[in-house]
Amino acid sequence: MLHQTSGVVLRTIKYGDTSVIVSIYTEKFGIQSYLVNGVRTDKRSGNKANLYQPATLLDLIVYHHPYKNLQRIKEARVLHLYQNVQSSMVRNAIAIYMVELISKTISEPECNPELFDFFLQSFIYVDGSPEKNLADFPIQFTIDHAGHLGFAIQAPEYNDKDCVFDLQNGQFIPLNQLRHTHFAEQELAQGLIDFLLQDASLKLNHFKRQHLLTLLIQYLQLHIPHMRELKSPEVLHAIMA
Repeated sequence: MLHQTSGVVLRTIKYGDTSVIVSIYTEKFGIQSYLVNGVRTDKRSGNKANLYQPATLLDLIVYHHPYKNLQRIKEARVLHLYQNVQSSMVRNAIAIYMVELISKTISEPECNPELFDFFLQSFIYVDGSPEKNLADFPIQFTIDHAGHLGFAIQAPEYNDKDCVFDLQNGQFIPLNQLRHTHFAEQELAQGLIDFLLQDASLKLNHFKRQHLLTLLIQYLQLHIPHMRELKSPEVLHAIMA
């Protein structure tokens, strides 16, 4: 049966001499794999292959069979034409990090239009916002993504300087209440509190951004057993140093 849906390309691998298998997070069906034939045959079809680059936002007409692992695409066109993501190293590094985070944290083909809209608006924001406004965006995206997945981090009602961050429960608690080893110590916990409370005086340097993002990735890995190591943060940190 044919369906119209939007999607964001997560991964493309070559298949045979002329085809590709594309992983796409779709609005209607969640994460899906599609076999696309004949997109690597000549220069003219090269334009079609470009549609399936990671982070591309697509408007799709697809064949969907709920019991098949590999679906088909009837039509595909660009949903949002990037103006800056491909030409800006900073924006491109952020977009690739977002793609990898989505790929590593979501494995089930579940429909979640709200989550898809969050992804869509996030990629469009990265494309259109001034680079100076994007330095902290990977941290914010990761926090918001965790919330959408059901692992929201609860900000304290007030800025308690003596809290640690409990990674198991996503809460800030006094050190003497901690009953396990999964926690961030006070200095790093305080940086996260300041970020969550949008402290106007907060000035994150490269070192603090790197440690906060690493902490948030560890938090997700603790709650998502199938989540593997991410490669993109290393590149992201190097470009945004």
